Amino acid sequence: MIDTRVGRLLLSGAMTVAIAGCGTAQTPTPSASTSTLSAPGATPGPTVVADTRAKDEADVRQAATSWGMLVNKKDLDGMLAYYTDDAWVNPQGEPIAKTADERRKVWTTFFATPGVVDTTGETTRVEVARSGDLAVEYGTYVETIRGRRPQARTITEKYVTIWRKQADGNWKVIADIWNRDK
Repeated sequence: MIDTRVGRLLLSGAMTVAIAGCGTAQTPTPSASTSTLSAPGATPGPTVVADTRAKDEADVRQAATSWGMLVNKKDLDGMLAYYTDDAWVNPQGEPIAKTADERRKVWTTFFATPGVVDTTGETTRVEVARSGDLAVEYGTYVETIRGRRPQARTITEKYVTIWRKQADGNWKVIADIWNRDK
């Protein structure tokens, strides 16, 4: 025995095919605000959401660039503002920083590293979730350190940063991890 909802869907589908055969059939093109077609009394289908991943990727890349400039300037308050209140920072060889005070301590220590004269980063890949609310940024950066030796040394590191889109459309960091190549 066929469930009445399934029967209505089958009947509705058969009627659509019959009506389409009487004239020029047109394929519906759902917009960002429409839902899928369904039979009367049926549960509505999922809403079609506009794909904003390309714009979101560009926005995350811009946010990452702006954030990187603040890091290079050692602007502690400015760069900390890029973290959400619940963000976790996972520095190499250190405990996870889960609070604002712990994140501040991590970056204060980083900025106080003796001899660091330049930090240059490069975002190598950004992936945005289809939902448009999360993005993952992958990248590398190089620190140039001048110590007592006449030659500067460089340290190459890699990172993964997870960004979450805020209600105002801006992106903030919810997770940040990095480590050295060697």
